[in-house]
Amino acid sequence: MMEFLLFLHILLFMFSFAFTAGISIFSARVIRTGDAKTIHAVFRAARPLSIAGGIGWILTAIAGAALARMYGFDMTAPWLLCSYVAFAVLILTGFLLHSPWQARVLAASASPGPDFEALLHAPVHRIASGLSAASVLALIYLLTARPG
Repeated sequence: MMEFLLFLHILLFMFSFAFTAGISIFSARVIRTGDAKTIHAVFRAARPLSIAGGIGWILTAIAGAALARMYGFDMTAPWLLCSYVAFAVLILTGFLLHSPWQARVLAASASPGPDFEALLHAPVHRIASGLSAASVLALIYLLTARPG
């Protein structure tokens, strides 16, 4: 059972990363075109995948917590406490920064106005992307090295 749960945990991590970070990287490339019609089509197609990726991150954490318990890890070990913080930053960044920005880009690209260009280059997207990347890298380090 532990082997299957470990497999599921890693599979969910890969799925979640692809459906959030992968789509974000692709969307950033599409934004560079500045073409509202293309941006709208991509963001409309990507929106449900990004939401699925966010849900995938939560399922990844549930599987990870179950694994930690099954392996008998101290749930208050420093590396796990740091992992909880990194995960919280990742989830909050996704749901409070990435998702609303994606929704605004989707709405604005349907009928672009004067604020459309500013929205595409809003610093919130770059900040959210940096926070997400740092969180994922921290999680990978913490969950493989288990320092402390």
